[in-house]
Amino acid sequence: MELEVRHLRTLTTVASLGSITKAAAVLGVAQPALSAQLARIDRALGGPTFVRDHRGVRPTPLGALVLDRARTLLPAMDALRQDARRVACGDTAATLRLAGAGSALAAPLVRRLSSGGDPPPTLRAVPDTARAVAELAAGAHDAVLAGTCGDALPPAHPGVQWRLLGTDAVHVVVGEGHPGGGDVRLAELADARWVTAAGDSCFTECFLRACARAGFTPPTPSECDRAEALELVRAGVAVALTQPYGALPAGLRALTLRGTPLTWSTWLATHDDTATDVRTRLVGAARDARREELAAARGRRGGTSPDLDRKVRPAV
Repeated sequence: MELEVRHLRTLTTVASLGSITKAAAVLGVAQPALSAQLARIDRALGGPTFVRDHRGVRPTPLGALVLDRARTLLPAMDALRQDARRVACGDTAATLRLAGAGSALAAPLVRRLSSGGDPPPTLRAVPDTARAVAELAAGAHDAVLAGTCGDALPPAHPGVQWRLLGTDAVHVVVGEGHPGGGDVRLAELADARWVTAAGDSCFTECFLRACARAGFTPPTPSECDRAEALELVRAGVAVALTQPYGALPAGLRALTLRGTPLTWSTWLATHDDTATDVRTRLVGAARDARREELAAARGRRGGTSPDLDRKVRPAV
């Protein structure tokens, strides 16, 4: 038996659910039929992809390898299918496919790219920057907008080049009733419960080091997406470390950390063979979106923010 795309989808479904019984229900097949298909897949690959125990199923080293490759191949195949259907229907206007990984500028970039009357890009959130870049190289995306902690570099990948859009100060979001003005020393929040964005960067470790330099050890911070983080702040149970972009819901405000102990860099990745005019448009729109978001943030605070733009580093 030759391995097919549908077999990869079967493996990813089983892995995500951790149960053959649950996977069979989702796939709409009987459990014995799914078990027989997994056995055929194992024979095609030369070994078992899952082991079973009282907790369900979990990937073997071979299964982990196949699943890792499938996470890159399946989005690329989906993109191929969508593009083929679009062209077959006579729609030759290309729609940009953007992936966002750890950057709050993704939505403003889509809005900026749509402002000239062009069709809005599709946007897909990818939690792992390295995976997003591998998918970009495989053809699943046209560009990746990603964030990295401070001066950390994004993951390099053959066939992909990065452009630094800018480096900005990380802000603290607090409740509207929080005492103090528009800026605060990190040590003044030593007793706070913290929440940071979930992701694959080193930001939490950098935050803990910054706290140590400020002379205190915070409780282990929570990690969740932006919406959940802001809800925790609104509930009065945490303060959130955020990128200085995006509107804040009513009842919340952003503070600047004195001395800029934490920074966040925004990068844009494209294919090496991306047309020059397309790359220029993407980079220009991303930088414009960043400037607009920073200006809006300064207006909300009624002050200024440290200008952290460094000399632009070469493409990675």
